[in-house]
Amino acid sequence: MRSSAKQEELVKAFKALLKEEKFSSQGEIVAALQEQGFDNINQSKVSRMLTKFGAVRTRNAKMEMVYCLPAELGVPTTSSPLKNLVLDIDYNDAVVVIHTSPGAAQLIARLLDSLGKAEGILGTIAGD
Repeated sequence: MRSSAKQEELVKAFKALLKEEKFSSQGEIVAALQEQGFDNINQSKVSRMLTKFGAVRTRNAKMEMVYCLPAELGVPTTSSPLKNLVLDIDYNDAVVVIHTSPGAAQLIARLLDSLGKAEGILGTIAGD
């Protein structure tokens, strides 16, 4: 099988697994993909795919925290314009609160964390 065909199959399997809304860790996703024959998959590849497709952790119907893909329309990704992801910003002397579109909190937090202490960012807390 060609490399691009393998990649397409991997993406298809990955998205199908996330639609099940039962995987609470990247390790569980790796194991499920390996069971489907994707032997070269590892945690770092899964992490990159989660970021690429805008996956977020949220509560499923059983109230378990699981990875899932946001609705196809308006899915925030690393290539989404910031103005579409940040809805509002509130602040006081000690804290800045950034309200984001659904699924974008992790992306914005990762961006801010990358700026680091040099820009005055001590750390972030993100959740959708």
